[in-house]
Amino acid sequence: MVEPGATVTPDLRTRLQAAAAGDGEGLRRGLWLSYLCPYGLEVAIDCGPDWFGVDLQHGNLELHALPGLLRVAESAGIPLLARTLSHDPATLGRVLDTGVSGVIIPMVESADQARALVSACLTPPHGARSTGGCRSTLGVSHAPAQQLVLPMVETATGLENAADILAVPGIDGVFVGPYDLSISAGYPAPDSPQTIQALRTVIGLARAAGKIAGFMAGRPDLLAVASEADLVAVDTDASALRLGLTQVFG
Repeated sequence: MVEPGATVTPDLRTRLQAAAAGDGEGLRRGLWLSYLCPYGLEVAIDCGPDWFGVDLQHGNLELHALPGLLRVAESAGIPLLARTLSHDPATLGRVLDTGVSGVIIPMVESADQARALVSACLTPPHGARSTGGCRSTLGVSHAPAQQLVLPMVETATGLENAADILAVPGIDGVFVGPYDLSISAGYPAPDSPQTIQALRTVIGLARAAGKIAGFMAGRPDLLAVASEADLVAVDTDASALRLGLTQVFG
């Protein structure tokens, strides 16, 4: 954690791209948020996470929770990304307008879908997103000038087309969801050897493309792969609460 108000250098995209190229460390101590309010996030900051992922697809958090969570994360110099509810351009634009460091977009299965996401997330001339009064155009110092666009590979079709998705200009990398992927592909479990091999395959494809590789862990066998990736969510706030209460009450 950096001191409040300090500038994080280099920016998230530069740091993760350098890690993807083998020059520097990634962010491998992420906490996935499904219910924590800003008050709770202030407590979590002192526990050592190096990035936060806000889950707007599942859990109890809505778009209106992002500004408060962002202020807490920004005061500590910790990047905050958001998994979006859908591919809807209007929804993506609203999430990006808050000033998150990037978006993780669920259930991406093709290069065509990835190209549509780039158009929805990037402003002209690279995309079609309107900026309006978003934080970056208003000159807010913490707002990132460039935000990551990370499609999720979490279905059998997405796995098959991962190389094509990564090849789309404007896509910064991919984020693997081993839980849904194991269901879609018919693997025995999220941490089965088949799922872990698929995860390593996607990481290898990202490496070959010079792009970022991330994933959700949550289990020891998945976490063992963390050193091979750039952006890793160790576990969720709900799991952390359960673990802590179990220790408290024995």
